[in-house]
Amino acid sequence: MGLAGFDPLEGFAEVERLVGKVYFRFSHLFLTQPELRDFWWEMGREEEQHSSILLACKEMIENYEDEAVDPSISREKADQLKTQISTYLSKGTPSITVEEAFQIALEIETSEIDVIYGKLLQLGGPKIATTLANLGVPASVQRQKLKAALRRFCADPKLLQAAERL
Repeated sequence: MGLAGFDPLEGFAEVERLVGKVYFRFSHLFLTQPELRDFWWEMGREEEQHSSILLACKEMIENYEDEAVDPSISREKADQLKTQISTYLSKGTPSITVEEAFQIALEIETSEIDVIYGKLLQLGGPKIATTLANLGVPASVQRQKLKAALRRFCADPKLLQAAERL
């Protein structure tokens, strides 16, 4: 465990789970549009997978004698991200547009989640980095899917421009 009982892998697993919930909600909002529904469902599934991978890595790390996750990864950052993502979940979204869903996804995917994920990889040591990299859908692959879907389903020039920065 890190400082003050905070475990960064557990904390960020919760963040990934919340992101999955947002994407699953989008899937349900677009039930009448099968391609969009399936896209968001798959995105949610991948976020759930990321959460599970972080928890599996936590269990594996406990057996590593020569590596541990750096305790400097803060609870504050995890809590900030949880609050941001929970805000999306608390909004009434029955009439959300396709563009609004993609805007939220862009905000989530370009937030500091990936920076922190990278820090977990970097500070966790080579065994942890290899384990995380081998078990899941890399964030870069997920971003490319999001970018392709944005190009396909959105016409908003600002969203398309933001997608190019992914």
